[in-house]
Amino acid sequence: MMHFIPSLSPEDAQSVVPLGVALIGFLLFWFTFHSEALRRTFHTRMDHDQACLWHIFTAKAWGFVTMGVLPAVVLHQAIGWGPEALGLAWPAAHNALIWKWTFGLGAVVIGVAALGARKFDPQYPQVQAREWSGSMMAVNWLGWALYLAGYEFLFRGVLLFPLVEVLGAWPAVAINTALYSATHVPKGRDEAIGAIPLGFLLCWVTLQTESLWPATLVHIFMAWTNTTARFMRHPEMKWKGQ
Repeated sequence: MMHFIPSLSPEDAQSVVPLGVALIGFLLFWFTFHSEALRRTFHTRMDHDQACLWHIFTAKAWGFVTMGVLPAVVLHQAIGWGPEALGLAWPAAHNALIWKWTFGLGAVVIGVAALGARKFDPQYPQVQAREWSGSMMAVNWLGWALYLAGYEFLFRGVLLFPLVEVLGAWPAVAINTALYSATHVPKGRDEAIGAIPLGFLLCWVTLQTESLWPATLVHIFMAWTNTTARFMRHPEMKWKGQ
């Protein structure tokens, strides 16, 4: 019996290529972020606090490349989808709606993140420095912004718009939400479960506005609130000079 791989039609490519590059991009980030060799590289050359900061920042900046830049290049070359078609546009027709969702949903997630930060969680803030300066917090915030820009481009762009066109909105959102929740499993049950409604809502907002900006900015607001609030409540962390 002859076995063969059937040729990839343009319609198949529009789902296979995004799913494939998303898997590769996420894994490239994931294994780098959890690399003991990378951690040692910084901790053997810097003091503890600086090593913690620049290790995490470097991994997050790499995530921007693997989940943002790499997929953008591959999708443009392979199936002709440019960044604007993947949600980087800010449609003038949806300008008011974009701002409405950004600030409305942003206020909600900031409140939820602040409340959630009251419960001690040793994995946050990810930068485990003991004494912080304003510049360290700014670098920490920049790292989150870069990482989440790439992360949202991957999930609400690469894994949403092309699949909606091929599979329809509901199957694409279901796949997106399932994968989004799965990436949170290593962070614990609560985050994995919480990612289900949040992932669905961010997909819905993205499709309504035809733009990644609300989801990206809301996610950044949430991360900034979470990391800052957890630092302020961490029993072993403080501002320099305190």
